[in-house]
Amino acid sequence: MSDKTKTPGATPGDDTSGLIQRQLTDRPARNAAELDAISRAYNKHIYRARRKRSGTEWLTDPFIRAVHYDMYGEIWEWAGKYRTEAPNIGVDFHLIPEQIKLLCGDFSYWNAEKGSMPPLEIAARLQNRLTRIHPFTNGNGRHARLITDIYFYSVRLPLPQWPQIQLLSEGDQIRSRYIDAMKTADQEDYRELIAFMKELVE
Repeated sequence: MSDKTKTPGATPGDDTSGLIQRQLTDRPARNAAELDAISRAYNKHIYRARRKRSGTEWLTDPFIRAVHYDMYGEIWEWAGKYRTEAPNIGVDFHLIPEQIKLLCGDFSYWNAEKGSMPPLEIAARLQNRLTRIHPFTNGNGRHARLITDIYFYSVRLPLPQWPQIQLLSEGDQIRSRYIDAMKTADQEDYRELIAFMKELVE
């Protein structure tokens, strides 16, 4: 599955270490298999799932890993397991469990039943923080977007129409805008990312 919205330094797609389905010898075949698996993960966690209730602590360490496993577990051995190496981006792998725990605690506060943070800001913070932690060997961007979509579904907002950037004539500009918004959010300024997401749900 071509992912043209991934940030610089993301894990390359040509590394086949940990590949379970050895018959997927070329990248297009792996992309197709991942696309099918991710579609089934969306069916499980959104289209056939009950909405998560505000005020409940549904975003947990086990849930984050389970969603990643559902996306990639049929294809990759590393699915649902936190990485044990240092990529070009992301926190030190020793800090991943701690950072995930902090994110889950913060999200529970943001998403409290009588919380005051707007849903789009919660979504932007959630996606950026999870992407910034970069907990898995691969698939972090797509995983963060599915987790964000689960949140959108839980608060009855339309799911963002994440653009298939490679199919758009203005794809490079959209990708650049998304990356710039994510980089700005890395500095705790979420306005650009919120604006980007707002366009996707309208």
